[in-house]
Amino acid sequence: MNKFIISTGLISAALLSACDNSQVVKDENSQFYSVSPGSTFTLNRELTIQPDNTSVYLQNGKIEPVKNVDFYKPNCKFELYTISEQARVVRPDTFVVTKVVDQSEDVSVKWPTYAGLGMALGDGPVHLTFSTTMYLESKIQPDVFRMNCKRWDWPATGDYLSINEMRQALGDYFTLTLTD
Repeated sequence: MNKFIISTGLISAALLSACDNSQVVKDENSQFYSVSPGSTFTLNRELTIQPDNTSVYLQNGKIEPVKNVDFYKPNCKFELYTISEQARVVRPDTFVVTKVVDQSEDVSVKWPTYAGLGMALGDGPVHLTFSTTMYLESKIQPDVFRMNCKRWDWPATGDYLSINEMRQALGDYFTLTLTD
């Protein structure tokens, strides 16, 4: 009986130590270091949301129309809740991340996208979107909704964006400040 209690105690201690925060990856070039709730995005200059839109895409530090975004490269989509017939300006502000969702989804594209038909074989999708969605909050601008940073990649080898890849996509429009 004592051996059982001691064994159970040792296993419990080992499991608890495995949950220690010292195991968290803190490499901003790693896909495993994530933005956490409480982090902030500071908008450094005004952004204009065009009429009949709720968002802008940022890639390589520039605002890009959706038709110019290379979805195979890191990009971020800054979104508002509501659509409007008028252009809207989002003023410089600091937005608090309230929730973070990492997900991968099938990419829907016209077929065939590539000349090689061999990619059509198999049961899985040709590409996945690896995205990190960060829900944002502002007391000054309550229509601000979320930031979604992503790329299309191969299902077997694809990665989520690293912190530094997000920063590259956002350029000097936004400053991302992480909480520990």
